[in-house]
Amino acid sequence: MMNELKTVHHQAVKKSVIAIDWRVIDFGAIIFVALVAFSLISIAFLARNIFAAAQHLETVKRNGETVSHLLSDIGVKRKVGKSDLSRCQKNNGATENLTWGPCWADISGLPEIVQLVNPLEAINGVFGISCDGSDESIGRIVIERGTPWFSAGTTGVTYAASDVGDVISSAVPMRVQVCNRWGEGIKVLEFKF
Repeated sequence: MMNELKTVHHQAVKKSVIAIDWRVIDFGAIIFVALVAFSLISIAFLARNIFAAAQHLETVKRNGETVSHLLSDIGVKRKVGKSDLSRCQKNNGATENLTWGPCWADISGLPEIVQLVNPLEAINGVFGISCDGSDESIGRIVIERGTPWFSAGTTGVTYAASDVGDVISSAVPMRVQVCNRWGEGIKVLEFKF
């Protein structure tokens, strides 16, 4: 009797196992499985591209930090009169105004600046005038000159693109931004130059 129960139980377990009958699967099910597989593969590729773009943006931010810290250090040295860049430092007794153009020419020749590349768009340069949303601004570093303003008891600084003729004889507020992959500005640092 015990053997008969085991046999009946074993046959019941065998019948309860779901078997796939390939003759019953229709074309719609195959298309559904194919679409799910395609969707998962597409999501994986998108995630990989988003991750790579985020890594490149972080590199652009580090480049912006490098430039801003270098300019900030030069600004501190200018304040105490010990800048190594002659066209950025006003000599005692000199009457001419220093301008941004020649000073930037000296700064852009420094090894820390020369080694920078634009990781988001290799065809774009490293430095730009503004983050205006155009394809040409993607990944660029923008250096802006600040103009202090005073109005009704409040103060602030308005920033605009640095021009080669901007006078830098005294301490100048500056801001460094980087342009993301949509050409929008991301502030890195504000400092006195």
